[in-house]
Amino acid sequence: MKILEQTSEEIKSQILDAAFERFGRYGFGKTTMAEIAKDCDMSAGNLYRYYTNKKEIAADCAGRCMKNAEQLWREILKQPDLSPQNRLTAIVLEKLNYLHQQFSDHPPLFELVMYISGERQDLVADHLGTLQSLVAEILAEGNRTGDFNVPDVLGTAKAFLAATTKFNTPHFMGTFELKELENEAREVVQLLIQGLARR
Repeated sequence: MKILEQTSEEIKSQILDAAFERFGRYGFGKTTMAEIAKDCDMSAGNLYRYYTNKKEIAADCAGRCMKNAEQLWREILKQPDLSPQNRLTAIVLEKLNYLHQQFSDHPPLFELVMYISGERQDLVADHLGTLQSLVAEILAEGNRTGDFNVPDVLGTAKAFLAATTKFNTPHFMGTFELKELENEAREVVQLLIQGLARR
């Protein structure tokens, strides 16, 4: 039987899986290209065919995490039975759970977050822009259904993200218990929804 060779994208995905696991166990700073290559059962020379340095791998790892979070929000927007209010609550809780799962048990991953925050603001800005657009979709839906009265949909979406930063960034995940964060998130979003409601 002929064994199909892996595509370049499949190999890169394998590299990112191995790198993310190692970043989560030992930290970004202590991880080397040689160790990532070994985890992938490939030579360091072969690894360099796909990534020229560890920073490129880190950027793709972070980018993949961001895309996963964005997809979770898109799935919530697709659900036909949710009201705009429930969508806003759901997106905050969904990302909170995703981040808490990723970061609370793997504190060394924060090194990766700090690197991306400091050196790859372009990735962070793109991610925040996507999230802002998704929140704006929910606010626009609320305007159409009469649940909300939001004249500036994009500006209000930006403010919503700012108000829920604690639940949408990794920095607080290792400091608080998930249940505590969930309860606080529900209270904050409820306050915001009251401010958005049509009067």
